[in-house]
Amino acid sequence: MKKIEVKNFKLYTTAVICIEWKGDLLNVNLDLAMMLKMMKMEGLTETDIVHYSQQGQPIPFKKVSLYLFQEDGKPGKYCTDESFCEDDDPIVFYVEIKE
Repeated sequence: MKKIEVKNFKLYTTAVICIEWKGDLLNVNLDLAMMLKMMKMEGLTETDIVHYSQQGQPIPFKKVSLYLFQEDGKPGKYCTDESFCEDDDPIVFYVEIKE
């Protein structure tokens, strides 16, 4: 297998992240800045994150609240993120961090 070194690249930080909530897995659109803010609010250190990653465990959040926006009159239906095309991608929910 050939190994290719990649240098001098740009990283786009909009990512589809999955959260587990009330027994369901939801795809949410969180960028790197939002994730860093959540980790700071939760009091997580780089060491904590490395530990969870190496153990293949999800990162638990108890202090951070996220907002999902429910469509009026449609229980269980939440607003999706418009930056993702539903034809090509899974359903991704728009989310904001509660401050």
